Amino acid sequence: MEALKIYTNEYAEDKLLKLGLNNENITFAISSAISDSFRSSPLHPRIDAMSRAWREAVAAFRESVLLNDNGWTCIRSDSLELTVNSELGISVIITSGDKDTGLIDGNPRTKNAKGNAVRRAVEKNNYNLELFPSNDVFDDNFDELEAISALDPTKTYVLLYYFDFSSKEVRCELSLPKEMTKFSSYNKIDTWSERIIITPVSFDNANPSIFNEEEFTDDFDIQISKK
Repeated sequence: MEALKIYTNEYAEDKLLKLGLNNENITFAISSAISDSFRSSPLHPRIDAMSRAWREAVAAFRESVLLNDNGWTCIRSDSLELTVNSELGISVIITSGDKDTGLIDGNPRTKNAKGNAVRRAVEKNNYNLELFPSNDVFDDNFDELEAISALDPTKTYVLLYYFDFSSKEVRCELSLPKEMTKFSSYNKIDTWSERIIITPVSFDNANPSIFNEEEFTDDFDIQISKK
């Protein structure tokens, strides 16, 4: 079993570059999420602030990477909002994390429950890691490329973010999920192959009472059971 890889500071920047990203792509998304979430008020529905944060983070991240015109696109697949670079074999989903998000010595997990679409993405990550253990893109010397051309080697990363009101910052990381675990009957991602720690984004004058994150579902991967 491969050990968890944690990237920080200049190593995080280098790793992001290999994924076709940079620190600014992520901090722009988080800064935009903060700004839009602060437009909420006690008069709005209870999930409004965190709903705004998630929606704006997705849109701003896409805006940032699409402006570079380096192979990124956005799709909706299997009930998930994905930002994808097929040339690099990378896809990104964005979701809120818990209080360990962005902490080097933390053990973060997704804040909200995840369903079958996310589970399939995590399982595919593990399958691809077994077949393609290197993080590098295929080169011309990979003789078996034609033989496996039907296989999708895309890895799905998760951009986690967490509003820390005591420190007045949003911590975030781009991490490669490895396993999901059931917590109080809800499945959450809690094990990672890689964690790329991003510099926190500071904020001021937030009203914590409008942020009811525990009530917010930030994807549409809903499991429905027949009665």
